[in-house]
Amino acid sequence: MKRPKVSNISQIIFVISPKMPKPNLLVLDKELVYAEFLKIKPVIVINKIDLDAKMTDEIYKLYKSIGYEVIKTNCITGEGIKDVQKLLKNNTSAFARTIWRTENLL
Repeated sequence: MKRPKVSNISQIIFVISPKMPKPNLLVLDKELVYAEFLKIKPVIVINKIDLDAKMTDEIYKLYKSIGYEVIKTNCITGEGIKDVQKLLKNNTSAFARTIWRTENLL
């Protein structure tokens, strides 16, 4: 099945988790660069923050320090969901999840 094309978006939201599945930050970096090349605002949402607080903080600090908007969420407790809702308001957004494991590339 062919993937649908996306057009006229103002931002792309990359959803990652600190664990289960383990994040592949190299793939995320490549996607961030490509979004910037296309002049689409990239945003990182770290979900499942309760699974690994240390990794969550490391990812958050890393990407915030280089200028990316990063939001921490927990869908079970609702933490960060209002921030995502604000982010979506008055924007045309696409959500993306990176390929986390090399076996998914096959």
